[in-house]
Amino acid sequence: MDSNMDVGDTLKKFRTAKNIRMNDVADETISQPFLSRVERGESDISVSRLNHLLQELHVTPVEFFAAANSTPGYQDPDDAYFGYFPQLTLDSRTVHDVNLLKLRLAKSKILLAKVRSEYQIKPSQWRLITWRSVQLFVNRIYYHLDPSKIGFIDVAPIQSYLLNLDSWTLMDVIVFSFFADQLNSSVKLRLLKSMSSHIPNSGVVQSWSSIMTSIVFSLFQQFMVANKIDFAYSALNIMEDIRNQFSHTDDEITLLFMRGWLQYAKNGQEKNGIRQMNDAVSILAILKYTQAAKEFRQLIDQIIGNDPTPIVGDAWFN
Repeated sequence: MDSNMDVGDTLKKFRTAKNIRMNDVADETISQPFLSRVERGESDISVSRLNHLLQELHVTPVEFFAAANSTPGYQDPDDAYFGYFPQLTLDSRTVHDVNLLKLRLAKSKILLAKVRSEYQIKPSQWRLITWRSVQLFVNRIYYHLDPSKIGFIDVAPIQSYLLNLDSWTLMDVIVFSFFADQLNSSVKLRLLKSMSSHIPNSGVVQSWSSIMTSIVFSLFQQFMVANKIDFAYSALNIMEDIRNQFSHTDDEITLLFMRGWLQYAKNGQEKNGIRQMNDAVSILAILKYTQAAKEFRQLIDQIIGNDPTPIVGDAWFN
């Protein structure tokens, strides 16, 4: 590794920020004594072993090298750095096909047994989070197949993990987005503020942008449905910070829609609110963002009561 970068110190900062013990990431590839020496700067670590350790810590190479103030030595991160989470997604095609849902359910139950066994063999904070994540995914499949089979999930470990983070990585943002609808409004807002205060300053970390926009807008919807208007304004301010950080057109359009919805919620401002929301849809249509325009149009119909479908605001549904 580059002698000009402090690999050990950077690894330790990521590990301790997530409150992960050395023993939780030590295995046959990297022993606890060796990791301790690396963190103290007494031993070098090969690229392959560093990559293995980053996967265990769920820190992407881009984030690691940015934190170490060095040029990234890897391509954009693949699924290896995000554990089982890339397997925990539902798209609209699957949701509307019972056979596909049943297939996903069968595979997810196999995965559930696997992660439960992994936790029981070697308990750790992250393995518990993974177990709860797959449990929640199974519940989400049952929501579409048979809601009577949805089971209780104790999300306290996830809430505790997120609330005690000293810094955030993309993996933590993903965990938050996955469990956000399971948390109460006050905790959501507290975590939203914590997340937004830890956006990496480095320009190389752009992978946060789309998922942050998604989770902030999703929580904004949840706050509006719960009539937590002050919380919704806080989410709006955070979206403005994201827009300023990443300068994406999509964020500006989302902000226009959010402002319109807040206007609509004010007495006597309904027409202005609808106009702003429609303006956002028109811009999406002009830019040929057909699917996004369709989704925003449906959301307007839900807001004004033309569509009785409940507004969910689920950041994890693709």
